[in-house]
Amino acid sequence: MTTFHIHEDFSYLVENVQLKQKTVKVLPDNKKHRTVLQPLSNYQQNAKRPKTGTGEENTAAIPKKTKNDDLEKLPNPLSDIVSFKPVFKKNASNSMWLIATSSIEKEYEDEIWTYLTFLEKKLHKIKPSYMTKQIYLNWQMRSVLIDWLINVAEEYQLSNYTVHLSINYLDRFLSNISVIKEKFQLVGATAMMIAGKMEEVYPPDTREWAFLTGDAFTVRQIIKMEQLMLKILKFDMHAPTILDFIKHLCAKHKQDNTTMYLAMYLSELVLLEGEDYLQQFPSKLASASLVLARHTLFKPEPWTKNMEESAGYSLKQLSPVVQKQQKTFRSSPFKEQQTIQKKYASDKYQRVALLKPRILLLEEDEE
Repeated sequence: MTTFHIHEDFSYLVENVQLKQKTVKVLPDNKKHRTVLQPLSNYQQNAKRPKTGTGEENTAAIPKKTKNDDLEKLPNPLSDIVSFKPVFKKNASNSMWLIATSSIEKEYEDEIWTYLTFLEKKLHKIKPSYMTKQIYLNWQMRSVLIDWLINVAEEYQLSNYTVHLSINYLDRFLSNISVIKEKFQLVGATAMMIAGKMEEVYPPDTREWAFLTGDAFTVRQIIKMEQLMLKILKFDMHAPTILDFIKHLCAKHKQDNTTMYLAMYLSELVLLEGEDYLQQFPSKLASASLVLARHTLFKPEPWTKNMEESAGYSLKQLSPVVQKQQKTFRSSPFKEQQTIQKKYASDKYQRVALLKPRILLLEEDEE
């Protein structure tokens, strides 16, 4: 493995001059060279996000009705055959929008699962022991970085898919490239920036990520790291994550929101402890998270036969992973990193982080 270092150049000076000519706000000198991994509250106010328009602006943007508009009222012959439009339902308990599985998705849900498992085997190129070849990094530093990334995602209201995808990029990149300590935050920020471009409508741009890193890195450095990361990952950016499998299983087997949120919470706790879980496929971690969530919520069967058939894992196969997750779940209140716990202790996720683990006795936990 090779250690890379981005050499400084003077091209960023030209960018700064151009930014000043465009009247872009420049940070004062006393805020430069911030400490790496600072709390976000110190510089969130400098970030520039697109603002949603007011009601008057939206009304003004609506074009006037013409005679041709009446043609849209004519029936569509294809709509009588099949509808490709997803059905949206709003959960009254929170502001999250849940997509109800359409009839077409139900028809091909087995094929979708098969395709996702095929992709995870193809793109699961993470070396579980890659940290042994990282001279300047360790697992604790990785946990701190992931906790910071999830904090950024919460501040910017990024989706959970973006979080899981960015950590997938991070681990795959570190499996191939040795990184020095001073560039570790740059790698994490770039991973989430790319994931945001894949998942978000308005992802944070390079200037915002420069602010978020405390001006430790320039826009030029972030762009160069993005180019390097895309090259190392070979532009395979659609890797399935634990969240993809959890959502699929919960939709197919009609799990309630509390069960789904608790499984999501357990899956994010897993992200902090890469040393124990990186050797497992996302589908197996998702299945184990759902088993533990159902067990914690006193469901009659933590893993039904239908779930076993659709996921392809028996309870005996999942038992070692579930037991590890139980230890992670039990130790979560005592960890130094508490962003995930605070996130899932909110009303948005029905406060599943406040649930207490149950005693775990699996009938088929023997090898």
